[in-house]
Amino acid sequence: MPIQIQENIQLANYTTLKTGGVARYFVTVTNQADLTEAVAFARSQKLPLLFLGGGSNMLIDDTGYNGVVVWCAIKGREYTEYEDGRVTLVCGAGEMLDEVVAESVAKGYWGLENLSAIPGTVGATPVQNVGAYGVEVAQLIAHVEVCNVVTGEVDVLNNDECEFAYRESFFKKENGKNYFITAVHFDLQKNLTPKIGYADLRDKFGDTTPRVEEVRQAIIAIRAAKFPDWTVLGTAGSFFKNPVVRRFEADALRLKYPELPQYEAGEGMVKISLGYVLDKICGLRGYKKGNVGLYEAQALVLVNYGGATTDEIKKFATHISDLVYVKTKIIISPEVRFIKNK
Repeated sequence: MPIQIQENIQLANYTTLKTGGVARYFVTVTNQADLTEAVAFARSQKLPLLFLGGGSNMLIDDTGYNGVVVWCAIKGREYTEYEDGRVTLVCGAGEMLDEVVAESVAKGYWGLENLSAIPGTVGATPVQNVGAYGVEVAQLIAHVEVCNVVTGEVDVLNNDECEFAYRESFFKKENGKNYFITAVHFDLQKNLTPKIGYADLRDKFGDTTPRVEEVRQAIIAIRAAKFPDWTVLGTAGSFFKNPVVRRFEADALRLKYPELPQYEAGEGMVKISLGYVLDKICGLRGYKKGNVGLYEAQALVLVNYGGATTDEIKKFATHISDLVYVKTKIIISPEVRFIKNK
């Protein structure tokens, strides 16, 4: 069945920040054949491609996208259990992440529970190396199924080939941007493997050993207390990355701010809690300018309170970055991807 090519679709309806202009063309793909046809159409029109999943980590230009937006709706979940307790999950890129987490937890599988209540699709998780509460998908992904939209070749990349780093991956690099993710393979566990080192989880469970569904419910409660409802307010969750600095810079910050949380990042680098910096050092929790602000319960979360434009959000984010640098000399960068019009 031929794909349906829509025209002049409002992209604000497809992003959790609720901004973005009109797409010249918009195509929904549910399988490899749809994707091949969508790519062929873009080539015939000599137009660029933009891949869109749940729209939870994108800030799209107010003028829209003068190209072909390909929205991934590839579904499917397949679990395989092994005698040693391992479980593999092959999941279509268009599946909603939290629905997959809920199902895996209901089956009693460990691995994804700390990623509960995160908006977006499964296909976006390897791109951003999505993580929360001590877990990154880099720890769970075995393979990623992809299609190179330039050559048309279908491939399966292993974990090393994905080049995961903190909120980074091969897919955000120039060569990786040509790859459309169609499925993700996760390694899960039937055996008890709770990861509750995060402070709020330690406070919740203490010395007890929680069941996997208890960890999920705790994560949902923590996020509900700290994050706005993304179905009501425009948000991408954590808008900025936690900065990673050199050891001597971290030591200098600790001398000045002894309570500043720091985490080893390897190779002489240290990850700094930006939430603490924004809240306790800069006093920016709840700070608002126009239609944009930092959420009153979690300073790391940028919110579109209604009516904000992409340009307004970008200017606000730059303003926050400047305030942080003046106060701490730390350079911060967005976790959200800025999509320019073509």
